[in-house]
Amino acid sequence: MSAADHSLSAWSARILVAAVFLFSVLPLAVMLMMSFSSSEFVRFPPPSFSLRWYENYFTRTDWIESTLRSLWIGATVTAIAVLLGVPASLGIAKLGQRSADAALALATLPIVLPPVVIAVAMYMTFSSVGLVGTRTGIVLGHLTLAIPFVVLTTLASLRRLDPELVRAALSLGASRTRVTFTVTLPIIRPGILAGALFAFLASFDELMISLFVGNPEIRTLPRRMWEGVRSEFDPTVSAASAVVILATLVVVGFAFAVNALARRRRPSIREQTHV
Repeated sequence: MSAADHSLSAWSARILVAAVFLFSVLPLAVMLMMSFSSSEFVRFPPPSFSLRWYENYFTRTDWIESTLRSLWIGATVTAIAVLLGVPASLGIAKLGQRSADAALALATLPIVLPPVVIAVAMYMTFSSVGLVGTRTGIVLGHLTLAIPFVVLTTLASLRRLDPELVRAALSLGASRTRVTFTVTLPIIRPGILAGALFAFLASFDELMISLFVGNPEIRTLPRRMWEGVRSEFDPTVSAASAVVILATLVVVGFAFAVNALARRRRPSIREQTHV
């Protein structure tokens, strides 16, 4: 390939990447612009800019309650998903190849199936035990989608774990439980944090299960936004979407910061395992 052909190929790749980026970001940019609109209805471009819809979002009880409820459910789901997903990953990692593949396929099945199928199955199951229309039912429903993310990211970190570190700790007399808490878990912490992040986002953004398992009195933020689009459809929905985007960026930034701190401390952990 000549230098001219190589340059043309590089420019074509850059143009393709830019086109995909614009295609992904353009709807978000339009939504953000509409959140600052002064119009009573969703119009683009906005006739003028105003903060009235952000004021409407932060002063209306239904929006704030839905947001706080989604945050509470997301935090609860994340904590339980980590407590269940990390031990499950440790167990899967100790299985043989075929058994591990089968267990992983079973654990990740909920995120492969269509969300409406999971939601209908949850409704039919929970209605028989009185969990429909309860926070417990929503948390359990969200857990089915959150745990697979924790399992996947934790297993990915476990597969990069140097087995010599574990053998060294065992040879020095440490029990397997102590090795797990002092060697394995600190090293795979980035994978656990990534799984926790995905679990929180999966719960915070989940709509289908909230529609089938929840009720109008236990509304999450996605359900409140869905109802706003159906009935009101004023720019308050855009303002709420902007708040969700900002919250997501904050959570992702926090996860990256913790991950970077963990990587800086990783050499000291390895040194401790060889002492």
